[in-house]
Amino acid sequence: MNCLLCHSPHSAPFKVDKKPARSYFHCAECDLIFMDPAERLGPQEEKQRYDEHENHSSPGYLAFFEPLINSIEEHFKAAGVMGSSLTSLDFGCGPTALLSQLLNLRGFKTHDYDLYYRPNQDELRKTYHLVTSTEVWEHLYNPRTEIERILRLLKPGGLLGVMTSAHRGEAVFHDWHYRRDTTHVVFFSEQTMKWIAQTYKMQLIKSRSPYWIFQKLF
Repeated sequence: MNCLLCHSPHSAPFKVDKKPARSYFHCAECDLIFMDPAERLGPQEEKQRYDEHENHSSPGYLAFFEPLINSIEEHFKAAGVMGSSLTSLDFGCGPTALLSQLLNLRGFKTHDYDLYYRPNQDELRKTYHLVTSTEVWEHLYNPRTEIERILRLLKPGGLLGVMTSAHRGEAVFHDWHYRRDTTHVVFFSEQTMKWIAQTYKMQLIKSRSPYWIFQKLF
C-alpha cells in the first residue's frame, strides 16, 4: 500500500496482536506508521469517542499546552512582533477551543475550526500568522491532504504549532499506550517531522515530542 503521507510504495504491513488488535503499515521513506484504512472506526463511532475526551481547563491539562504556547510567544517576541497584531487559527479545536482561549489571553486574535464541533469553512479561506493543531494529527485519515491544506492557511514566515506524540519504531509500538486509542490512525516520528519540514520548505524550530513547531519560510 502506498504511504498516506509521502505516497511511497515502500510501506510494509505489520500486525499488532495486543488489544486492540490492528493492522498497520510502516513507510520506509518517511517513517510514518498508519493503521490499515479498512480497520478504522466509522464516522459515528469516531464522533462518539471524541465526545468522551476530557478537554477541560484542569490545571494539568492547561499545563500540557504551556511548552507550546511559551515557545510560540518567545519566537514572535524575538522577531519583534507583538501578540495583539497576530492572528491564529486552531485547526481541530475540539468542543471547548481551550488553546484559543489561552492564546487570546496572550493577545492573539484567535479563530477556530473543527470538522465536528466548529465546521466554519469561512475560517479556512483566510491566512494566519499562527496555525495550531494539537492532538489532531494522529486522527488524520489523509495526512498529506490535510497538512497541505493547513500550510495554505499560513502566511509566509508564519508558525505551525503541532502537538502529537512521536513513535519510536515498531519494536516498542505494540506496547505503546498512544496507539491504543482506536481513533489514533496515523503516527509520526521525529524523522517524519523532518521529512515534512524538508518537503514543504519549512524550518523545524522545535522538535521535542509531543511538541513540534514549524516555520513557513515563504
